[in-house]
Amino acid sequence: MTLYQPISDDIRVQDDHLWRAAVATATDLMGIFSFSEFFEATASRMAMLMNADGAALIVTDGPDHLRYKLFYGLEELNRESIVKFRFPADKGTVGRVLATGSPLFTPDYANSPDRMQEFVDAGMQANLVFPLSGPNGFVGAMAISWINRQPESLDPSSLIVVGMFAALVGSALYREALEQRLEQQSMHDWLTGLPNRRMLMMRLLEARERANRTDTQVAVAVIDLDGFKGVNDKLGHRAGDEVLVAAAQRIRGVVRAIDMVGRLGGDEFVVILQDLRSKEDADVILKRVVEAAYMEVCIGGKTCLLHASVGATMYPMDGGDPETLLQRADAAMYLSKQQGGNRIVFASGPARQEACEVA
Repeated sequence: MTLYQPISDDIRVQDDHLWRAAVATATDLMGIFSFSEFFEATASRMAMLMNADGAALIVTDGPDHLRYKLFYGLEELNRESIVKFRFPADKGTVGRVLATGSPLFTPDYANSPDRMQEFVDAGMQANLVFPLSGPNGFVGAMAISWINRQPESLDPSSLIVVGMFAALVGSALYREALEQRLEQQSMHDWLTGLPNRRMLMMRLLEARERANRTDTQVAVAVIDLDGFKGVNDKLGHRAGDEVLVAAAQRIRGVVRAIDMVGRLGGDEFVVILQDLRSKEDADVILKRVVEAAYMEVCIGGKTCLLHASVGATMYPMDGGDPETLLQRADAAMYLSKQQGGNRIVFASGPARQEACEVA
């Protein structure tokens, strides 16, 4: 039968040597800054204390689902299929633990009402699950598992120490998610969610390196929305923000998956096109961008017409570092604007420009 064994507040570590060793180990663990390495080091100690076969980290995946993120040990499990395994947040022993907020020991997993057949088939005999807390609720769980063998009786002192290690994993998991969120914000435009200038320059470096390796070409295009000032003046800044979001979605929708669309600021966007064989390849895609940017905005009986001025440059023909490529594309964009917009101007070096108007 399933045994629920929450760790009570009145349990104390009786083994002074164990406690001293646990504190020393925790101190060492907190000096590991790579999350994957921290998890592996912590999980190995948790499994050793419980004489288990390994441990897994399960994390929230949206508001209603969970997924497996990392494993230590458990080589007998088919990890490839389990890593892809996403399940409702109220299912399994993990779901029960997150619902109750208490650790759960399941010594007979195959006959548990919370079993998942995938793990029964993999030979899981028992597991011990700890919830991982964050500042706004649970961020996941640690599951210690026994495969093809029954666990020994659980020592209360070891349970306390393992619970402490699980809490460290929860804290580290929250910090990793926070760092990733901050990194995401530093690399993306706050309004459209597109990559910002910082990320664009990094991706442009990568695109140049890829072009050199694969003997292909890269196009860098700067896009300015003609008529956007009229939207702000006539319809207000909220309408202007809506137009920018719509333009971002339209442009993103007509380029390929390998290409990148970013926002420089204001009504200026950048497109990086990779794996091109010629300028004509870029021209085909950029014509779609110009067509996608052509919009008639009507709010409150007021109408504004928008279209795009596009300037582009090619690597390696035009040479230059990422900053120079962007500057040349920007200069070509202003030539497009001077010629009435709704067209593409390719800047082939400083001496020659070719214009292509889109009907």
